[in-house]
Amino acid sequence: MKLLSTTVFSGITAFVKISAGFVATKVISSFSGPAGVALVGSLTNFMAVVLSLANGSVTSGIVKYTAEFKNDRRKSKILYDTSVFVSLVCSAVVFLGLIIFAKYWSRSIFHSTEYVSVIYLLGGGIVFYSLNTILLAFLNGLGYIRKFTIINGISSVITLLLTILLIYYYNISGALYALVITQFAVFFVAVLLIGKRIFKNISRSIFKPDFKTVKNLSHFTVMAVVSSSAMPVAQIIIRNFITKEIDLNSAGIWQGLIRISDGYLLMINITLGTYFLPKLSSLNGKSDIRKEILEGLKFLAPLFLAMCAGIYFTRFYIIEILYTKDFSSMESLFFWQLAGDFFKVLSLVFSYLMISKVMTKGFIFTEVFSALAYVILSVFFVRLMGLEGSSVAFFISCAILFVSLVFSFRKTLLGND
Repeated sequence: MKLLSTTVFSGITAFVKISAGFVATKVISSFSGPAGVALVGSLTNFMAVVLSLANGSVTSGIVKYTAEFKNDRRKSKILYDTSVFVSLVCSAVVFLGLIIFAKYWSRSIFHSTEYVSVIYLLGGGIVFYSLNTILLAFLNGLGYIRKFTIINGISSVITLLLTILLIYYYNISGALYALVITQFAVFFVAVLLIGKRIFKNISRSIFKPDFKTVKNLSHFTVMAVVSSSAMPVAQIIIRNFITKEIDLNSAGIWQGLIRISDGYLLMINITLGTYFLPKLSSLNGKSDIRKEILEGLKFLAPLFLAMCAGIYFTRFYIIEILYTKDFSSMESLFFWQLAGDFFKVLSLVFSYLMISKVMTKGFIFTEVFSALAYVILSVFFVRLMGLEGSSVAFFISCAILFVSLVFSFRKTLLGND
């Protein structure tokens, strides 16, 4: 599996997801207005958390060990059986939590019990969400990038078509149901395309899990929980601080830039997760790991630098297309945000190295340190420079993180074994 070909397929996946998401948002806003967009956004965020809990947050571990045990049928079988067991147990717990407290979740998410049936449907299908994620992790670990791309593409298209169809007939309720129903269809698409390679290793032994494997996968659960909470919490703190220190509109402009950043980073994140995690997991020799890391940095640096330059020089058009004139002051934030994202992308290579080699403590420290630095520097620079200070703080925190990682892995990079 080559990095260039993976980038191409990942780019296709990202393009389809971004395009489908943009069109779906336009449709929802046209039929249901801002309120509809807000409700769909709330459900999307809630589903992300629920899905992470339903599969035990072990997908990174599955990718790593699937790649590592690719040629060992016995270990692969133990991994598959144990992963499915963990998924089923976690799904059962989440199912009970959703069904029993459905009205509470509905009030918390939608501020009403009008959509409690959406929560019931989500609970009923949670096992399909979980198993679909597990299957995609298997595909990724085995290096089936074409099938991985096809399934992700089909998922985005199905979501878009269901959203358009159901919202046309049922308005906002249709959009909510579309989000929930999508994974039912996508799971069966994955089953059809995945072939016999994986299922022939799954047996009744799923009810006799290997607890050593469960322990190994638990490291990835911890890393996933920290990774999925550290930066979001930091952003909540910074957003609240900007609102208090400046005003709500400034916080909205800052949030708008973060959304743009998340959009253009999607392709890079998919590429790194799809390529580096299984690749680095399969390598044991220090020279091989060093070669892969250096080649990855040499490939990503000019590619993302060119992307950043393109975004910077078209920032006025991007703001005009995605937002309104009220967001025009955002353009002054782009330079520092892009510069920070450049170092952030390079740092991700080392993050995937830590995940692939189960450096749990180092990974957790990196995530927490990065988030804390971002918050502390934001407080200082926002008070010093105003809103632009938030982007300056992001750049400095990302640069410090990258330099720290290079120093920490200097023996790997320089070949001093």
